[in-house]
Amino acid sequence: MTAVYLAGVALAALLSENFILVNCLGIGTRTQAFDHPLEAGRTGAALTAVMTLTALVTWVADQLLYHFALDYYQTLVFALVGPLVVWALRSFLHSCVPELSRRLDESLSSITSNCAAMGAALIISQRGYNLGAALLFALFGGLGATIALISFAGLRLDLNVDGCPKSFRGAPLELITAGLMALSLVGFYGLHLA
Repeated sequence: MTAVYLAGVALAALLSENFILVNCLGIGTRTQAFDHPLEAGRTGAALTAVMTLTALVTWVADQLLYHFALDYYQTLVFALVGPLVVWALRSFLHSCVPELSRRLDESLSSITSNCAAMGAALIISQRGYNLGAALLFALFGGLGATIALISFAGLRLDLNVDGCPKSFRGAPLELITAGLMALSLVGFYGLHLA
């Protein structure tokens, strides 16, 4: 495995396969994450940590399932690993770093049911990434989701809806903004396939 391959995996996860804008995974985060860029950053940091830890645990579990010919339990194991990782991370932060635990508690509780962590685990398994590529994919996928969350929260603050027709105010304008952000990344997807 070369450094070019690992860089390609990282850039693909960051840009052309952005979990939020391109794959539509992880958009079920709590709505307060889109109110302010700081909240979006906290949610993105928690999502990145959970995605990376989940990728590590599910990669090991996937290897064990294939070794013992139990790969038909893969979806069940992956669905259970995500909430277990969030529970373990919350317990660790609560006992070791209470201030950080207090700040990230709402973000971590919303990530328990977030599909980005399980989606990353399934993509890693389908593509047969080794451990290094799996961790890079999850880490940069989480960073890409964080950038998308922060960008969307910042754009939401800067939107001037006074000159906008009433029918477009609120959710329609936000969906159009998200669609335009996703379209900007689709060009990278074409470069990724070439």
